[in-house]
Amino acid sequence: MTPNECLSYWLIEELVAQGITQFCISPGSRSTPLTVAAARHPQTNTKIFLDERAAAYFALGWARATDQAAVLICTSGTAGANYYPAIIEASVEHLPLLAITADRPPELQQTGANQTVDQNRLFGSHTRWFYDPGCPDQTLQESTVKSWAAQAVLRSAHPDPGPVHLNIPFREPFLSNESPTLPKVSSPDFQLSIPIQKLAKRDLQALRQHLKADRGLVTLGELPVRAHHAVGKFLEKLNWPVFADTTSGFRFGHLTQRIDLADQLLLQDHWREAGPEVWIHLGNQYVSKRWLQWWQDCNSTRKIVITNHPERQIPSQRSHWRLQLDWEELEEILPLTVASPSRTQWLEQWKLGSQALEEQMAQWWDQTERFGEVSIVRELIRQMPIERALFVGNSLPIREVDMLSTTRNAPLRVAANRGASGIDGQIATACGWAMGHRQPTTILLGDLSAIHDLNSLLLFRESPVPMTLVILNNDGGGIFSLLPISKQKDVFERFFGTPHGCEFSKVAAMFDLPYFQPENLEQLQNSFQEAWRSNKSSLIEVKTDREQTAAHLLAWQDHVKNHA
Repeated sequence: MTPNECLSYWLIEELVAQGITQFCISPGSRSTPLTVAAARHPQTNTKIFLDERAAAYFALGWARATDQAAVLICTSGTAGANYYPAIIEASVEHLPLLAITADRPPELQQTGANQTVDQNRLFGSHTRWFYDPGCPDQTLQESTVKSWAAQAVLRSAHPDPGPVHLNIPFREPFLSNESPTLPKVSSPDFQLSIPIQKLAKRDLQALRQHLKADRGLVTLGELPVRAHHAVGKFLEKLNWPVFADTTSGFRFGHLTQRIDLADQLLLQDHWREAGPEVWIHLGNQYVSKRWLQWWQDCNSTRKIVITNHPERQIPSQRSHWRLQLDWEELEEILPLTVASPSRTQWLEQWKLGSQALEEQMAQWWDQTERFGEVSIVRELIRQMPIERALFVGNSLPIREVDMLSTTRNAPLRVAANRGASGIDGQIATACGWAMGHRQPTTILLGDLSAIHDLNSLLLFRESPVPMTLVILNNDGGGIFSLLPISKQKDVFERFFGTPHGCEFSKVAAMFDLPYFQPENLEQLQNSFQEAWRSNKSSLIEVKTDREQTAAHLLAWQDHVKNHA
């Protein structure tokens, strides 16, 4: 075998031995040794992507679902640059990812050679580790390759999960003319041990003292699936009101302390003035700006942020105490159930307030908007079967779900790309997420997000997991109609509203997808049921009115403020 083949086979062998099995490969010549090694390994799950951007977002979704890195393999040149948006998202959200870019040898660098760019530290500060071993030659040792392969896996998971970049230059010829040698199935040559993060004894004692407060509050940002059991037990023992973000895993389900309409209650002075003595935030950032504003305003509250990584997590510069530990250790912080009459009364006040507002909401929206974006979102959340998962796009859809979803006691698995909150790669991420957790998935997107990732409908169509794409088509960027710029009529529509005049029936035909376009609530309900029962990937397009949606949302918020 050539040195190129040796390096590639040893690399893939060690990655698989370390538990990495999902390989996302884009066509290219310079990456031939890597592609062939991955394709021939008996334990790899390989998937081909025509577009590197879609491949990277698919890998991001896979990591979100499985807590394991997927491997990206591409050729030299601009191919790897297309990984960049997903690399950023993985970095911000602390999700493991392994990007392997093939490169041209040093003698072709800075010579004008075809498909040659500077790939050294291509992703800048957004990777946890970068390594370029140089061109493989006859001096290459198997143990050397497997050592840095194991290191790549370790650095993608610890001490702060995130993307790792391996850049490997290859000289021609890429392969020998010998009969192919298959990579062997083996145990890892390098065993990795990841230490457990625990609180120091003095921090644990101090935290337990704070948790004795009766008027306490917990907010939950995005949490990985592995954290749900320990966090759930912690919340049950603590018995404080819980404000659960849509991406936390606790926004829907059986948690009795959850305050469903916390975001909307904070529109009212009465609830903003009811500041907690102690406020604990768990996980990543949340969707609601009102929570963040309240965090800034509660000057007398003891604020505690708990994460499993060292990054600053709260954009407010207000004083707080930050603790770092593994989520599995959270359950041990409260060894006994904490209960008192005043604590129970504090919780019940919030629950009753949320229930009363929910009754107002149902009546107000039924009278105001029979068929529009809010009613569509609320109906989707109400109807979603427990066996299906929901991926929500950024901009307006995630906010509509977070603010106004009907109370739902049945669990619902929800995900979104809320790290950098871009509208790119949404369909590809959802496909990777669905493949990772193997659960039928519905995607809720705005029209601009869908247009941004149309080529990923190929992944969507071919998904072995049934998927339904619901597109809220308001002919532009609906969220901008809620912002002050909407009053600048001379520039708003062209530069912010960005109408496109497209509909998605022809897109569905191009990708051979079953297509629905309901025009009222009854047709919408029937479309949901037909799409879900079919066990095929299908597209539902609902046309809505941008200005009407904005007017209704603003009117509702005025109603809440004036009817406390």
